[in-house]
Amino acid sequence: MTSNFNGKHLSLDDRKLIEEGIEKGLRKFEIAKSLNKSLSTISKEIKRNRKLKPRNLYNYSNQCIHLKDCKVCISKCMDYEEEPCFRRDRFIGACNNCPDIRKCKLDKYFYKAKSAHEQYLYTLKDSREGVNLTYPELNTIAHIIAPLIEQGQSIYQILENHKEINLCSKTLYTYIEMGLFRDWGITNISLKRKVKRKIKSKKLKKRNEPADYTGRKYSDYINFIKEHPNVPTTEMDTVYNNESGPYIQTFIFEHTGLMIGILHSEKTSSSMASSLDIFQEKLEADYSKLFSLLLTDRGTEFAKPQLFEINAETGEIRSNIFYCDAQTPSQKPHVENNHNFIREILPNGISWSKLTQEKVDLMFSHINSVPRDSLGGKTPYEAFSFFYGSKILDKLNIQKIEKDKVTLKPYLLKIK
Repeated sequence: MTSNFNGKHLSLDDRKLIEEGIEKGLRKFEIAKSLNKSLSTISKEIKRNRKLKPRNLYNYSNQCIHLKDCKVCISKCMDYEEEPCFRRDRFIGACNNCPDIRKCKLDKYFYKAKSAHEQYLYTLKDSREGVNLTYPELNTIAHIIAPLIEQGQSIYQILENHKEINLCSKTLYTYIEMGLFRDWGITNISLKRKVKRKIKSKKLKKRNEPADYTGRKYSDYINFIKEHPNVPTTEMDTVYNNESGPYIQTFIFEHTGLMIGILHSEKTSSSMASSLDIFQEKLEADYSKLFSLLLTDRGTEFAKPQLFEINAETGEIRSNIFYCDAQTPSQKPHVENNHNFIREILPNGISWSKLTQEKVDLMFSHINSVPRDSLGGKTPYEAFSFFYGSKILDKLNIQKIEKDKVTLKPYLLKIK
C-alpha cells in the first residue's frame, strides 16, 4: 500500500505552521494532517527541536511522583520519577501558550520554528562534512564492536547492549563501509550490507557544535530574576595565566561576595560541569541554595548548558544557567572585579604548574577574609556565614583567617 504523505523535508514555513499549531493547542496528529505529514514526522520534529527551560529549582527542586509515599527523599534515589505532563509530552509536545504555564511547577519545553530550522540546516550541512570522531574515540569503538561482530552479533544488537557508543546504526554502518575499522579486521564484507566507499583524507575529526543560547540569554536572565527575586545569583567564570592551563573556575555568590574556585587541567564544558557534581555531592540539600541560578559568559568552556543544568548520573535538573551578551563582562561585575584579588596573589607571569586545589582553597580563604565597603565593613566570610552558616563554608573548604594574618601576596602560596 502506498502512502499519501508528502515525503519532502520540512521547510521553514512548515515549521512555522507547527509552531502555530502548538500555540493553538492542536494535537500532533491534527498538525500532521494539516501538513500532509505522518504523525511520527511531526512527533520527532517537535521532540528533537523543542528547547528545555528548567523549572525554578529554588522553590520546586523535587517533583518526584513518589514524594508523598517516601519518608525520606534523597536526590539520587533509584525510584526517582518525574511527574508527567500528558499535554506537554503525549498530546501536543511543547508548552507554547499553555493556559496553565504560570502555575506549572514542571520543566517547560518550547518549540520555535526559526531555531528548529537553523538546527536542521546545520545538521544537514554537518552530515556532509566527514567523520565526526577523534582517533581515540574510533579506537574505543573498534575494540568494543570487533569481537562482537566476530561472534555474529548485528550492529543493532551491539548498539542496544552498549549505550556508551553514541552513534546510530546507520552512522556506524556507514563508517564501517568507509573502511574506518579495517585495521581491526572489520570490513563491509563482515556485514550484510556491502556498499563500498572510500574515506577522504584528513576528514577524521570532531566537529564543533554551535552553542545554543535560546532561552538562556541575558535578557532571559533579567526576566527570570524579575519573576524570582528571591533566587540568589551565582556568577561563574574562568581565570588562567597560560592558554594551555591550568585553569581556575571561579564562583562568586552575589549577595555575600564570597568567592570559591576549582582547579582544572582542561578548559572544557565537561570538566567545568564536573565541579557542580562535586558541589552537589558535598552540599546535598544545600546545593540549590547556592547553585540554582548561574550567570556566566559565552566562553567555550561553558558552551554546553545541559551539562551544567542536568546531573548526568541521575538525570535531574539541578541548575538554571544564563549567558551574558557577547563581549559584555560588565553584566557579571562581581566575579570580574574579584579576579583582581587573585591577580595580587597570582600575578601574570607566575607559573601555575605547582598550583594545587589546597593552595587554591587557601588563597580564597584569605580573599574572603578581606572586609568590603559594600558589606558595611564585614568580610565575605562573615556575610556568608550569617546567611548560610559556617558548616557550608567548611564543606567548601573555606576557612576564616585572622584579620592581621590575611595575606594577598604571591609568597602566600609559595610558588614561583
